Amino acid sequence: MAKHTSLKLSAALVGAGLVFAHSALADEALQNGKIGYVLTNKNWAIYQTPDGKAECPNGLNDGPREQFDKLYPRDQKHNVADSWLEREGEVWLPDPVSAKPGLSFYEAQGKIAIGLDLDGKNKPGDFVSPDGAVSGIDNRIYKVFGCVANYRGPDGSYRHFVESYMQKDNYNRLMMEFSDVDNLVNDPDVTVTLYRGRDDLLLDAAGKFIAGGTQRVDTQWGREFIKTTHGKIVDGVLTTVPMDITYPESLARGAPKQFVRDWRVQLRVSTDGAEGLMGGYLDIARLHNNLGQNWGTHYRSYGQESISDEYRAMLRNADAYPDKDGKNAFISSGWEIKFKQVFIINPNPAVAQVSPRDDAAVTEKARR
Repeated sequence: MAKHTSLKLSAALVGAGLVFAHSALADEALQNGKIGYVLTNKNWAIYQTPDGKAECPNGLNDGPREQFDKLYPRDQKHNVADSWLEREGEVWLPDPVSAKPGLSFYEAQGKIAIGLDLDGKNKPGDFVSPDGAVSGIDNRIYKVFGCVANYRGPDGSYRHFVESYMQKDNYNRLMMEFSDVDNLVNDPDVTVTLYRGRDDLLLDAAGKFIAGGTQRVDTQWGREFIKTTHGKIVDGVLTTVPMDITYPESLARGAPKQFVRDWRVQLRVSTDGAEGLMGGYLDIARLHNNLGQNWGTHYRSYGQESISDEYRAMLRNADAYPDKDGKNAFISSGWEIKFKQVFIINPNPAVAQVSPRDDAAVTEKARR
């Protein structure tokens, strides 16, 4: 009996120790009303059923190789200019209206999608969340990417490499810092600031991302990525006020950043990390250019992705910000994202405030 009581007491003490340790970590993560997070996972928000037939009843789209074989059968002779070069030219200067005869492109079907209500309206073409709880979802890029193998999980090539490059390249180190935080369960007004970090992500022995690392803020070359907005936390979920941002996104080559209008997040937050959705509107011309620069036709063929067909689909589904001709030039987009808690280190203000003249001097010194 005494032994049993002793074991119970030991278990209680261990439990109390664990509670105390967790409480201490929580207090340490949230310091002076501030807590930082670093992005570890990001992918396009693509709704998928187990067999894909609900959203892609016609199957997945053909890629450059399949299209090439249809247009230029192997049992016939073709010259380089009218076959290979013609298809490469179509990548950069696609017909905005129609593809070559005999080619088709399947957009994702149905009323269900993952994403956010970006305009506060429930209009034709909007989606409903998988659980039916949210309507008016704006994520028209899902119609474009939803039936392209490259973007479907878990095996889509582009899906994999977007995360891989984001995680291993410090250039892409996107961070958020919350300040004026009373608590992470309910707070009517918190300040949210975006930064670019300079350091590696923290991993455990199994290679999994863990909380508690440190990140220095890039205030010299990352100034354009520093933006501030406000948000509120309700029942542990942060929702931010929309703002226009530019964030770092280099996929080992090509365009090094992404511009998003009316950017916002909806995240379940804790002292360990944050997880949820990011949304906003993308400039179609810029997105098409980014896609072309980041991966060549050879690599797009891995995931059966035709950029020219995607471009036409983007124009068909454009739903915001008309151009000078009155045609919508932006498309609503959504991403699934994850963050881990991190301690953000801002440099000494005297060091951080470098004038343009000082920047030039630093660059000139580096040349020497």
